[in-house]
Amino acid sequence: MIGAFHGDHDETKVVAISTRDDSAPLPYGWECTCGMGQRFPSEGGVWRSAWRHVHPPRWRARARRVPFLRRLVQPTARLRHPRTV
Repeated sequence: MIGAFHGDHDETKVVAISTRDDSAPLPYGWECTCGMGQRFPSEGGVWRSAWRHVHPPRWRARARRVPFLRRLVQPTARLRHPRTV
């Protein structure tokens, strides 16, 4: 299972690529060109999570621009696991 999700973050084009690595403790995941990534034990949440990352809700982008609303925007979960070489 490998896929690419194209989208944007505040008018910056990004790509999240989903991968499968059978040698990793959490074999399924995705990584974005913005530096974020997330790993999963099964492929169940990979597609939805990657899609939502590159297509965030419009209210979230607006809230980031308004200083007093920034506290309402929760950061996206960042789950990083060491890569095995």
